[in-house]
Amino acid sequence: MPNLVYLNNKYIPFKDAKIPIEDRGFQFSDSVYEVVKVINKKILDFDFHMRRLKFSTTELKFNFKVNSILLKKIFENLIIKNKLSNGIIYFQITRGVQSREHAYRKNLKPNIIIYTAKQKFNLPNKNYKGFKAITYPDIRWGRPDIKTTSLLANIIAATEASKKGAYETILVKGKKITEAAHSNVWIVKNNKIITHPANKEILKGVTRTVLINIIHSLGLKLIEKEFSLKELYQSDEVFITSSGCLVTPITQIDSIKINNKKIGKITKSLALSFYKSII
Repeated sequence: MPNLVYLNNKYIPFKDAKIPIEDRGFQFSDSVYEVVKVINKKILDFDFHMRRLKFSTTELKFNFKVNSILLKKIFENLIIKNKLSNGIIYFQITRGVQSREHAYRKNLKPNIIIYTAKQKFNLPNKNYKGFKAITYPDIRWGRPDIKTTSLLANIIAATEASKKGAYETILVKGKKITEAAHSNVWIVKNNKIITHPANKEILKGVTRTVLINIIHSLGLKLIEKEFSLKELYQSDEVFITSSGCLVTPITQIDSIKINNKKIGKITKSLALSFYKSII
């Protein structure tokens, strides 16, 4: 199976893709990234990803101009070259290479890395699954709304979930839920769908954005507000969203069973509507 990477204007074998050791992304996590879904060879939500990428690179003052037309062509080429049907496109931009010091110099030349990976998605069919999650303190840096590779806190939280046989870690800040280690968190209570507002405390997920549009189109009640750990435990339904997990039910949190560990009707309905919107 071909496995080519796009690295700084060249398509090269994955094993040959290398960057200098003084790349700021490698040494300081001074880099941003996007993970784009591919289903049935189709690139999903491309424009939303480009908007968020532009936000991230602008906030961090990268010497990079987002060229959506060029990037989409590269994505399409990698899908063809790597014979990808279902999976993800991983796209990372580092600030560039500089002798090691914390303060960055202006106009560094970014390193651009793009590659693909196969992935199976949790689709709302006969094999649709609900999963366990745990809770963990939110110890991330203060700007998780910028999609950087500064993910050490997420890694620690996700590893705790893995140790406990859980799929995801839901992050708690004080007594409030923010999001999860690699997804946005939603609860359903009395037929109302609730999720944290898109401010500087969470990443504005692309799947989150698409699902909000679907919720409005279906005439369902959506409330964007903070909610507590107690409200999370007492929810009628809980689900998470991301480019990797799409709309995935959470049927247990810590030792608490949600909806008797059954996938909720609203969650299943939203998953079906989301899937229909992308195929």
